[in-house]
Amino acid sequence: MYERGYGVLQNFVEAVRWFRLAADQGTVAAAARLGEIYLAGLSAPQTATPSALARLETEGDDESLLKKLYPEGLAIASDPEQAAQWSTKAAEAGDAAAQARLGHQYASGLGVSRDLATAERWFTTAANQDNSAGQLGLGMLYAGGYGDLHDHARAQEWLERAATGGNATAQHGVAMLLLFGQGVAHDASRAATLLEAAANAGHPAAMFHLGELYRRGLGVEKDPSVAETWLRRAAARGYVKARLSLVHLFRSGPDPDLNSAAVICREAADLGDGEAQYLLGQFYLDGEGVPRDPAEAARWIGRAAGQNVTAAFDRLGALYAQGIGLPQDFMSAADWFNRAAAQGDPNAIYHLGTLHLGGLGMPSDPKAALKYYREAAKLGSGAASLQLGILCASGGHVSQNYALAARFYALAGLQGVPAGHYNLAFLYFRGLGVGQDTARGLELLTQATDAGSVEAAWALYHQHTDGEFVPANPAQAMRWLVRAAEIGSVPAACSLADRLESGDALAPPAERVLELLQACAATGSPDAQARLALLNYQSNHAARNPREAMRWFTRAAQGGNAFAQAWLGDILVQGQGVPADSEAAAVWYQRAALQGHAGAIAALAALRTAAEATGDRLSQTFQLWLSAAEHGSAAAQGAVGDMYLRGIGTTASALEARRWLKSAADQGHAPSMLLLGQILLQESAEPTDQAQAAELFRCAADQGNSDAQYNLGVCLRRGLGVVIDDREAERQYRAAAKQGHASAQLALAQ
Repeated sequence: MYERGYGVLQNFVEAVRWFRLAADQGTVAAAARLGEIYLAGLSAPQTATPSALARLETEGDDESLLKKLYPEGLAIASDPEQAAQWSTKAAEAGDAAAQARLGHQYASGLGVSRDLATAERWFTTAANQDNSAGQLGLGMLYAGGYGDLHDHARAQEWLERAATGGNATAQHGVAMLLLFGQGVAHDASRAATLLEAAANAGHPAAMFHLGELYRRGLGVEKDPSVAETWLRRAAARGYVKARLSLVHLFRSGPDPDLNSAAVICREAADLGDGEAQYLLGQFYLDGEGVPRDPAEAARWIGRAAGQNVTAAFDRLGALYAQGIGLPQDFMSAADWFNRAAAQGDPNAIYHLGTLHLGGLGMPSDPKAALKYYREAAKLGSGAASLQLGILCASGGHVSQNYALAARFYALAGLQGVPAGHYNLAFLYFRGLGVGQDTARGLELLTQATDAGSVEAAWALYHQHTDGEFVPANPAQAMRWLVRAAEIGSVPAACSLADRLESGDALAPPAERVLELLQACAATGSPDAQARLALLNYQSNHAARNPREAMRWFTRAAQGGNAFAQAWLGDILVQGQGVPADSEAAAVWYQRAALQGHAGAIAALAALRTAAEATGDRLSQTFQLWLSAAEHGSAAAQGAVGDMYLRGIGTTASALEARRWLKSAADQGHAPSMLLLGQILLQESAEPTDQAQAAELFRCAADQGNSDAQYNLGVCLRRGLGVVIDDREAERQYRAAAKQGHASAQLALAQ
């Protein structure tokens, strides 16, 4: 009555006192209950709300009312040793529940020395009294649930008895044996039936595994909707692995929901699941369902590593090695790779080989690298096998041996690395280390393509185009170009669009090209999105669809494609299918200009009319170019140099002008070469400056810049920085004159 609060204020301490008095007089039920209480512990009073307890703690003068009511405390702490003592008394008196409980303590080593033989004896005694917990314990013992003992046939026998009595845990146990047990007939259909019974009884693990069966289509018809229902029920009951399965469920299928997958993964990660933390790190690393954030990825992968998730060791090492989300630190990378390697991770062993080979964070040691590569290859690392093949074929750090290279390439292919078959194909083409066999080479490239190798598909395309090892065959070449696009090659899909527009008779129909481009565009490729937009906007072979064109232009532009940004600017300026909007056009032109898109830069300049180009607007324009210049755009660097030279939008500075013009010239920007050369000639009579100016004119002239050609001609006529050469001067004048350069035409006539 004290335990339940019947007729008195609930008080577990007082309840235990009375149970002890009864047990000491030989009452078996009291001893059994004490064993149960001390095994799990009890918090009291269960009938009081947290707010009521808090109020009691603060009331009273010298001492809280709560302490007056419960002078010996509120809770019974778990005490496995006392639990074993009381359960032993009850078990020896024949109490089946106490016998089963004592069996569990001996099997787990709770309060007693772990002893599976004694555990088996007590479980058997309880089970023979038709005690469900005893039958379950005996079944779990034979199933290996407690470690060393394995007898799946006997496990099934006892679990079946408990399951027949409606024990949900036993039903779940039988289902697991039917799905995964050795020596037990596999029966996924019956397993599903048992799991459904246990799940309906509220068993979280059964809910999880039933959801997994529906997710994978094992023993039941695959049904993502039913799978989601059961997995969510398991997750709501605290089964964290169910959240991970929900993540995999939302990531798969023809229409994945990456946002929901990321949200659920975050929930599991916040609950402390190491695997979820690792997976969430991958989400942030790849930008799946969340913005790409390498630093956040590294943080979550680090937390997973802290929970001894072996895959996280290797990934964290890779992040340190590449400086992604973390400062590049090869010594830290080696430390994490070593931790993963100690767990037998072949990828980590392979990465250690790479560090030793390259001398990254340690002295270069090719012998150690080869040792690591061989060990990783034996453990199944296709990347290591491939690297060994490359070293043998190239003769790097080992004697060149094409026959051995062929063996390693073949092994890499068998280990799931298509590049192994790809490289082996060219050994067969050339007869290196293997007999020359063109047919075998083509077969290997086909295998690599079927395994998803875009490079192999491109190689087959080029072989049938160029005819290096097989006769040229345009139809076959087109077939492999289409295959490359089908397995996700954006350049191949864009090339098909170009072939279609050029009127290539072998090109697939417009509908097929649009379909392939759309598949690539759907993966987030701005290049494919831009090409798809253009095909919808203006094509001689596909139906014009301005709405689709604008949709894809916008997506590509938002993804940073300068070509699409410039096109959006053009469309908005001209009002083609949309209302004209110069301000919006300027925004897109600016984004493209920041990437050095020449057309966008010219269009943006055209929008800056003389009336607008004053005061703050000039300063804003200068800041725009300066930002682009700092991002490495040669065209923007040239514009900044010109504005510093003329003091437009900023204070004039010849020094800054020359600095920015030189940066642009070093990138091959012809207008900047021309302007810098003119500055050198105008400001200096030094032979070295004149020679530098002439060389700048020559580089720009080689790019077809007519002003540079004319200026180089002047230098050659007058001997400015070069030896006088009228014939070469005439050639430069003529090249500029043909482009309509009036001064060059006059100089040539002279």
